[in-house]
Amino acid sequence: MPALLSECGSSYRRRFSHWILLTLFVLAAGQLAYAADTIKVPMTNDGWTVTAGTVDFADYMGRPAISLKAGNYAKHIPTGAAVLKSVNFHNGTIEYDVVATGGMGAGFIFRRADKDNYEMFYLRPRPKCEDAPDCIQYAPETHGVLLWDVFPQYQGPAPLQQDGWNHVKLVVNGKRMNIFINGAATPTLKIGRLEGDADEGSIMIEGPGVFSNITVTPDATEGLTAEPEKDDTDVDNRYVRHWQLSSFSKLEANAAPAYAGMPAASAKWTPIEAERDGFINASRVYGIPVDRPARSVAWLKTTIHSSKAQTKHLSFGWLREAFVYVNGDLVFADKNLYMQGASARKAPDGRLSLQNGGLTLPLKEGDNEVAIAIVNDFYGWGVKMHLDDTDNVTLATR
Repeated sequence: MPALLSECGSSYRRRFSHWILLTLFVLAAGQLAYAADTIKVPMTNDGWTVTAGTVDFADYMGRPAISLKAGNYAKHIPTGAAVLKSVNFHNGTIEYDVVATGGMGAGFIFRRADKDNYEMFYLRPRPKCEDAPDCIQYAPETHGVLLWDVFPQYQGPAPLQQDGWNHVKLVVNGKRMNIFINGAATPTLKIGRLEGDADEGSIMIEGPGVFSNITVTPDATEGLTAEPEKDDTDVDNRYVRHWQLSSFSKLEANAAPAYAGMPAASAKWTPIEAERDGFINASRVYGIPVDRPARSVAWLKTTIHSSKAQTKHLSFGWLREAFVYVNGDLVFADKNLYMQGASARKAPDGRLSLQNGGLTLPLKEGDNEVAIAIVNDFYGWGVKMHLDDTDNVTLATR
């Protein structure tokens, strides 16, 4: 009997050893197949579809490259852009070398569902870029609007070379992205939540800039979680999160929207709920509904119930113009413009933030209508509203 047990044990050990070897072989084979999945993108015109402007497929600084020329907005000349053929990107790692040839651009676009919806990463090169708060930028494009001005947390400094090649690595998984610049061992910029509306799509590059050595490795995510970063504002009940949104209309130049012009209660009003960080995002619904530089106006309204007559102070962020009415009376009107220069921009530098300003709501006992006319002629538009406290008030929940 002991000999039989010894033989059984030996047989088990041999089978276990074989299983371990087989497992290691399968894993190694999987790694080889995984590495083979890396796509080296061609730098020739047969691999791309030019969608705008001037694009040159020729050597640059001694290497095969794609040069996308700057446009001229005043002369209606578009900046160069091209879409990569036959690659649909979902998750994985994208790497490329880039020379930024303008003050803003060299954009890399992925998960492009169509011309109006995608994710984008781009550069703003300048001297001492490693100290600049907005040297690099992630922004989603939704409904034809690039929302760079509503997500100031998704820009940052980076060690960019102005006149030479810069290596960029984008690691994308689900709702997350890590960005590495010029061989950084840790992310130069972390995107806690990708804000685009598509989870897969084509790849596109946009100038002004020069691209080379583009590779795409599907599903290589380096352990990055697919889940978005926790939104710490979710548990803050002082945000005014639930509104009704009117249809939009064109607003004449220099005109201010009057309360009498707000659509009637019988008109179409659509419920809209705050996104991340308490943001009421009109861009996600309407894009830019009238051609710039014409101005669009839409109305938001909600009800705040107060158990007594009182005033409530709040912090307020808005893009680009806001007119706030309480029970029909104008209590706030201001602009947060960008193209008109630094003096016209609210902190931080014309981006959407609760730092933009503040106001006081005069509330009567009972239900109070708060209505906001928001006006836009630029990029993103919407509001954030955050009460100092909610003592003796009840906010709308739908």
